[in-house]
Amino acid sequence: MRPAPHAYALLLSATLIAALLGLLEGLYAALGLSTGGGDAPASGGVLSAALVFLYASAPALLLGLGFGLVTAALFALWRGAAARGGEAVGARADISAFLLAVLTFAAALFISARLTQRADLRPALRAALLALGTPPLGLLALYLWATLRRLLARLDRRLRAPFSPILGLTALVFALSLLLTTFLREDAFEQRLNRWILAFAAIQIIGALMLTYALRGWRPTPLQRRHLHRGVALSGLLGLLALQDLAGHLNEDEAIKEALLNHTLTFRPLLDVTQPFFDRDLDGYAALFGGGDCDDEDPSVHPGAVEIPRNGVDDDCFDGDSPGAAPQAPPAAPLGRQHLRRRPNVILITIDSLRADHVGFLGYERPTTPHLDAYAARGVRFARAYAQAPQTKASVPSIFTGRYFSEVDRSPDLWARVHDENHTLAEAARDAGYFTAGVPSHRFFLPNYGLNQGFQRWDLTIVERYGQQIPHVIADEEVIDRAIDFLKSDDAQKGPFFLWIHCFNPHHFYQKHEKYDFGGRDIDLYDAEIRATDEALGRFFKTLQALELDQKTYTILHSDHAEGFGEHGYLYHGQHLYDDQLHIPLLILGPGLTPRTVTTPVANLDLVPTILELIEAPLPPRLGGVSLLDYTGEADPPLTHPPIFAEMVKDETHSARRVIISWPWKLHYAITYNRYALFDLAADPSEQHNLMARRPLVFEDLRGRLRRWMSEEIEPAAPRP
Repeated sequence: MRPAPHAYALLLSATLIAALLGLLEGLYAALGLSTGGGDAPASGGVLSAALVFLYASAPALLLGLGFGLVTAALFALWRGAAARGGEAVGARADISAFLLAVLTFAAALFISARLTQRADLRPALRAALLALGTPPLGLLALYLWATLRRLLARLDRRLRAPFSPILGLTALVFALSLLLTTFLREDAFEQRLNRWILAFAAIQIIGALMLTYALRGWRPTPLQRRHLHRGVALSGLLGLLALQDLAGHLNEDEAIKEALLNHTLTFRPLLDVTQPFFDRDLDGYAALFGGGDCDDEDPSVHPGAVEIPRNGVDDDCFDGDSPGAAPQAPPAAPLGRQHLRRRPNVILITIDSLRADHVGFLGYERPTTPHLDAYAARGVRFARAYAQAPQTKASVPSIFTGRYFSEVDRSPDLWARVHDENHTLAEAARDAGYFTAGVPSHRFFLPNYGLNQGFQRWDLTIVERYGQQIPHVIADEEVIDRAIDFLKSDDAQKGPFFLWIHCFNPHHFYQKHEKYDFGGRDIDLYDAEIRATDEALGRFFKTLQALELDQKTYTILHSDHAEGFGEHGYLYHGQHLYDDQLHIPLLILGPGLTPRTVTTPVANLDLVPTILELIEAPLPPRLGGVSLLDYTGEADPPLTHPPIFAEMVKDETHSARRVIISWPWKLHYAITYNRYALFDLAADPSEQHNLMARRPLVFEDLRGRLRRWMSEEIEPAAPRP
């Protein structure tokens, strides 16, 4: 039987819409290549532009073609069955049955693909199982469709109501909700599936259906059918050849790679989702599609691995086997601290999600921090302080242990438990004779996450009161109430004490404050949240003075990470290592400190050695930071700081990334795709102009220093239950 003309119209429509979307994606990528748009270095040449165009358009072309083939085939089967005089089936039952069958097929295929991603299956066997399993799943979907169309039609007639569309729509909403819940988790939606994917999918489906309706009277001639067959075959072949060439050669031209990964609408998120299926040894890094794994048969060898010197293996896929680290000079003796008080109280205030450029004492024009500004004028202000991770779940364990999050002994969970084997700042203070207390305001600080170890008083009043609603309430006033209650307690009056306060207000979701109105945009509400926290902290500092504790207490105020407002395509935090999510305020107040602004870049990792020196506790080995007390006195010339590193550890919602900051230079390394980007923070603080191609000597020096730190200077801990 010859397929109905409507099937040809549907196939032609889907192919044409896919070609238009591919054309848009290809032109956008080619424009980025030629102009150096975003971080892509400018590159000339017609061949490079043609390759970028072809590579970028291939996914849209193949996905649209696949949609057209599947829907046209099912439509032809449906019309063919009706033409044979079979049981009359209502259109709504057909559409609902088709929708349910496609959803079932997609879910079964995805589950099968995930089940074959096992370390005990050889790559060839995994591919064979998936290839052999797909046709039966397709036949099962067709059988399900044929069965459902009859069943739903009977139900519609028996109930005398449109039952089938309600069922189909419910299934679609449920599937989309499940998908969005997966991708929206941890604010990582755009990390894996951006808005352009949804827009392209909607245009593909709606556009194909509308064009099919416009062509409903079309009756193709035999010659037109042959041309259609050839066009469909050619477009599919072109897309397959482009992807095959791209799979093995993405790393060969840096300009093409940057244009595809940084200046496309849908290419990057599609690659993020599909690349794990090309990871043969399941170590998290693929050899194909620019993954950079130099041995995809050995899970211990990949770009993020620890380099083992002189073992004959390039474990980290960089510069061959390492000859070993050079002997390190012993640490310099601390400078004289006669101007500082001995055995003081220490208060560490962590304001969640606070950006450095949104506080007054670092130059912000809005009056967000009038109380802190007044106190900062009497303390040491660090203008260039950096978090070691852009998210609380990684940053706070690093702050509490003085080590990078990758070195923390932890569980493999997305929100990891910190194991008891870690020696925390609170434990060190307790062992040094300090009373330790903490006032947290987030569920991550419940005891089952392990961050309370070492705290003798762990006040969970706020956490238990609001539970999962904490991001939706204004809690910092109550946090400060609990902190003031501690200051008035016998434990604080007897001293010495170490107190940690966690203020949560500036964290998304931003609440409206009638008293502080900067506007209705997210960034305005964020500033109002900061202002409210500042008001609460002003009350805390006044209490500290009233209780005459200020002259025997050092207070350190900082943030665990910063907050983005779309500067690099993302909102809030946890998505990248640009300064809008890493650059934080840092302030130290206390007796004997000369007010000053320190422009030397420093790090959150410096907090542990600073506090341990203040309380005269021994420093554990291999701390990642240095004491900030070195920067509180006069030094001529000004003291330098070792290079600062920050990291994003690979997990189910984030790819692996590292940065090194050696002022004024900052080098980004995206490990998953083996990509680098170099920025001059002094001239380009918003990190918009990649100078990697223009400053090759700086790039090579920083790349070597970053890779040496990754392979020789840190001790990554494998997550364990």
